Amino acid sequence: MAETKDYFVKEQRRSHRFQLTLPLTLIRSSRGSIGKAGETRNLSSTGVYFVINEPLELGSILEFIVTMPEEVSLAGPVRLLCKGKVTRVEQKEEASVGVASTIERYEFRRETLN
Repeated sequence: MAETKDYFVKEQRRSHRFQLTLPLTLIRSSRGSIGKAGETRNLSSTGVYFVINEPLELGSILEFIVTMPEEVSLAGPVRLLCKGKVTRVEQKEEASVGVASTIERYEFRRETLN
């Protein structure tokens, strides 16, 4: 009978990821203004994974807004203005792209961003 071993993989993320599907709008990247909508798949204080129909380059600097609904913020819709860097890009279904990005800076906004 073959011996089986249990292997444990140590979690290396610095912060807990929450499985949240929230609206995300790319404002700009290293190449200029974008203005495209997407959706988060998971989110932490240091990073985000989202799906969008816009190809992005690995290493691009991003500015994006994540809209937190009232159920999450408990104070009406709140927009998180985030700045980060693309760390992974995955081709999904036909035109869909999965993107992992750091969140290097963020600020809460209640007003509409122009």
